[in-house]
Amino acid sequence: MKKTGILLMLLVLVGFASACLSSDSNTSSQTSTESPKYVDVNGTRIYLDQIHFYMYGMKTCPHCRHMKEWIPEEFGADSLTYYELVNDETNSELFGQLAQLTGITGVPAIAITYNGTIQAIFEGEFNVSATPEIVATAMNANGVILFIGGEWYLLARDNPRSETLIDALQTIFVEHESVDVQSVLTKLKSNSTG
Repeated sequence: MKKTGILLMLLVLVGFASACLSSDSNTSSQTSTESPKYVDVNGTRIYLDQIHFYMYGMKTCPHCRHMKEWIPEEFGADSLTYYELVNDETNSELFGQLAQLTGITGVPAIAITYNGTIQAIFEGEFNVSATPEIVATAMNANGVILFIGGEWYLLARDNPRSETLIDALQTIFVEHESVDVQSVLTKLKSNSTG
C-alpha cells in the first residue's frame, strides 16, 4: 500500500508538472481515426471516451469555475456532469451526505468514473491531465482513490466495509440519489471483518 501511495503521488506530481510545462502535449495514442483515443499507462489502456467526471460545486467558487472549464477542454463537452450547490436543495442535501460519509466539506468535489464505475474522488482542484494515470492506478489497485484535505486513501473493492462506502459514493455522484447515511455508517461499523 505504501508503494501504491508513493506511485500515486509521483503520478500526480509528474502530471501536474507536465501540464504546467506544456499545455499542448498529449500522451494519448490513437490507433486510427476510427478507433477511440486511449492512453497506455504501464500496459493498461485507458480509453478517454470512457472517462466521466461528476462534480459538486458552487458558481461563486473560482476553483469550481476553473475545473468546469478545464475538464471539457481535456475530455470533451460531454465529459462532465455538474451539480450546482447554490440555491439547489437536492444537490445540497446530497453534498451533505457526501460530507458525512467522507469528511469532504470543500468544493469542488469531483468523482472520476471509468466505464461508469467510480475510480477516484477529489476534494479541490487537481491536474485533470493526470486522470488516465489516476484511473489506471485505481484499477490496478482494485480500489477507489480518495484525495481529501491533502491526504489520499485507497478504498479496496475486495473489503466489505470499503465496498459499502463505494456503493454509497456511486449512488451520490453517479446516480445522483440520496443514501441512508445512518444505515451506511452502521454497516461500516458492523463490517469490521466482513
